[in-house]
Amino acid sequence: MIQYYLAFVLNTQFNIGILKLIFIAFVFTHSFILERRSTIGKFNLMLLGLLLYGSIGTLIYMIAHPHALDNITIPLRIRFTFIEIFFSIALYIYLQNKPIEYILRLLLIGVILNAIAGTIQFILEPFARIQMLFPEPSAAGYYYLFIFFIIYEKFRHGWPMIGSRYFMLIGLAIGSKAQYALLLAVGLLHYLSPRRLIIFLSILVTFTYLFRAEIMGIPAVKYNINVAEVYWEQGLSGLNSSNRIWNTYSTRLAAIEGSVRCISENPLGIGFGSYDDWFKTNMKNTGLINSEINDVLWGKKYATSKSNLLELFVATGIFGIALYIYIGRYFYRYRHEHGYIFKSFVMLTLASLFIELSPMFIYLTILWVLLEKELHNKLTEKTA
Repeated sequence: MIQYYLAFVLNTQFNIGILKLIFIAFVFTHSFILERRSTIGKFNLMLLGLLLYGSIGTLIYMIAHPHALDNITIPLRIRFTFIEIFFSIALYIYLQNKPIEYILRLLLIGVILNAIAGTIQFILEPFARIQMLFPEPSAAGYYYLFIFFIIYEKFRHGWPMIGSRYFMLIGLAIGSKAQYALLLAVGLLHYLSPRRLIIFLSILVTFTYLFRAEIMGIPAVKYNINVAEVYWEQGLSGLNSSNRIWNTYSTRLAAIEGSVRCISENPLGIGFGSYDDWFKTNMKNTGLINSEINDVLWGKKYATSKSNLLELFVATGIFGIALYIYIGRYFYRYRHEHGYIFKSFVMLTLASLFIELSPMFIYLTILWVLLEKELHNKLTEKTA
């Protein structure tokens, strides 16, 4: 029963905070009270260190900025972060003693459920973007990118292969441009030899040059070039409707610029949940005016980094950056023996630069456990 419960929680992203809290309580009670376990693992020590460091940062920020105590978004963001990290810790503890087949079965159940949900959505609205068991298409695209190489590599036979390949196909109806671009980029870098990659890039550059007029005439290309030119020449103040730049682009660029500025000014981090208050205090004089930014500055909405990774780095500064690099080096070390895990990490990292409020910690935990299981199985084979 718990297998299906966990499969649902891991492979969806609706408001399931209470389900995560139940799982956390179950694992902690079973492991530390009933079994009296004394070790939690290296990965969990890193998560706990991150949690402690970010919490101290929040406390310091609130002491230095007493008005932040009135900002209701800070405890809300702290609650979200704490649930995600503690759930990841509980997940790691629970999966430590499970075989890799059990973990893959959890993922396969989720893939099948999402494929069914996506198919129903596609049938009902064939010209709309599907979102599967997620609140919006971007969240579904985040999940798709994370799990793509895992299911491609590990499900090669029978109905698991059929189900996973169908998911990979129907998942294209999510319709995320970043999804297509990242899949193509990672696929090319992995499957093409250096010589073939150079040939491909040469052909691409030549094609782009020969047909530059036609490419520049594509509305989406023209719009993005205009955004880049205005931002380069005028900064955030130029990102407005008079320059034919609409809210979504200007708000996202403001969030990214604000995050980078916050990290540069506060290299030790400002703690969990504090970015909204920092943004409202420090970004008022940028000259950027649109309805979304006005709602943030006037307290009707809260500011975010619009990026899982930037939010982590804003909160924990150089400590979080160094820790993430360490995790990345660990996956990179085994890129040849277990390449599907490293590719999944690369996809997760790139997607986390553009997407927020997604379970980055949980997906990192799954990748870490998968790699530990693969290494353990390989060691067992050698000693057998």
